[in-house]
Amino acid sequence: MATDKDKGLLGAAQEGLKGTTGALTGEGPWQSVNANVYHNNKNCMTGGNITPENLREGTGDKELCGECKKLNTAGGPIGNLTSL
Repeated sequence: MATDKDKGLLGAAQEGLKGTTGALTGEGPWQSVNANVYHNNKNCMTGGNITPENLREGTGDKELCGECKKLNTAGGPIGNLTSL
């Protein structure tokens, strides 16, 4: 496995950008270094407002955000409309 040193400056920057982009597009959990929760729903307003410099991939061993919990249960940003 290559280390950041082996990848060079451009390779390391590309890997960091790929991780940040993945987190923002909902390809996995993400969190802020300034919060005690993680996010996993791309419709979460709180999770979507994390500044890039504070954004990290993964759960960080934190609890799931309450807004994400509600969105996950509702089935989306406006609820589950299939039961009308």
